[in-house]
Amino acid sequence: MAEKDKVQRTLESYNDVFADIMNVLLFDGREVVKEDELTDAQPFSYYKMDGEKVRGQERDVAKFWKNGEIRLSLIGLENQMKTERAMPLRVIGYDGAAYRSQLNQKGKKHYYPVISLVLYFGTKRHWKKNRSLRDVVIVPDELGRFVSDYKINVFELAWLTDQQIHAFKSDFREVALFLRSLRTGERFLDSGKKLEHVMEILDLFRVMGENETDLGIVLDEYSKENNLTKGEIGMGDPMKKYRNRIISEKAIDDALEALKEKIAPETVAKIVKLPLEKVLELQKQITVTA
Repeated sequence: MAEKDKVQRTLESYNDVFADIMNVLLFDGREVVKEDELTDAQPFSYYKMDGEKVRGQERDVAKFWKNGEIRLSLIGLENQMKTERAMPLRVIGYDGAAYRSQLNQKGKKHYYPVISLVLYFGTKRHWKKNRSLRDVVIVPDELGRFVSDYKINVFELAWLTDQQIHAFKSDFREVALFLRSLRTGERFLDSGKKLEHVMEILDLFRVMGENETDLGIVLDEYSKENNLTKGEIGMGDPMKKYRNRIISEKAIDDALEALKEKIAPETVAKIVKLPLEKVLELQKQITVTA
């Protein structure tokens, strides 16, 4: 399992985050699904093709939405970093297996709906095509009226509106804000919310950011230095520290280049806005390695 997939699944598997995603994306922010109404569902299902062995397929996250002992729905999440042409076929496979499972339960009188949400984490381009079965398969005109279409629910997280983003009550709000900043190239501004799932959010930012290792180191250092756990940390301070580190590293690189060009240390310090003592240290490094 790719690291990004694992990190995304871990955060979404928390009931407060899962319920929040449902409420914002399906119900415009209204608290319809409550976290205590969710129970984990089996993400695995199996199928067999003619002449082949039994094969398995796995959803990213799946939960039952229940009212007491009555199952109202099975809801599955599928995370995608890139657009996928065959996604409608994959979703049909997951949903069909879930309906088949209900048929296999003897004595069952009531069946519940199966809903799949495709969460698109991409930031480079829209998911414009391949949102339904008819986008994928070639249907002859003679068969057109006999072939049912099957649409999938794709949500482009990096393109959510301000209203949608701020409707999130869980830590997922920070995820949406971060993805938008990656898409637009603008500075990440956190919501000021204190985080419930600290390490999961830090981990997700690490693998989603373009400077994965540096960001991960900074966020890990910040949480350790301040001995922070859930409910005590927001994203503003560690991200400020991260930006400062990036700025400092760039200043050092610029200073080294200027010193190699024989520019006076005093002038370099003023240009790159580093302390003169730091620039003199860098000059000694150049002299030693020369």
